[in-house]
Amino acid sequence: MSVKLIVIILFLLIVVNLGSALFFMLKDKGQNKRTVNALTWRIGLSVLVFICLLIAYALGFIEPHGIMPVNPQ
Repeated sequence: MSVKLIVIILFLLIVVNLGSALFFMLKDKGQNKRTVNALTWRIGLSVLVFICLLIAYALGFIEPHGIMPVNPQ
C-alpha cells in the first residue's frame, strides 16, 4: 500500500508543477525562467515515478496484470 501512496503523491506533485508552469507562462509572458523551472521539476518527478515503479516491480511490491486477467478454473 505504501508504494501506491508514494506513486499517487508523486502524480499529484506532477500535476501541481504542470499547473504552476501554466500559471507562470501566462503571468510572466516569457520574461522569466519560472516556467522552465516548473517544467524541469515535472520531468524530474516523472522520471522518479518511472524509476519507483521499476524498483517496486523488481522487488515484487507490484505485479503487472492484463486488461482482462485470466482466472484459472
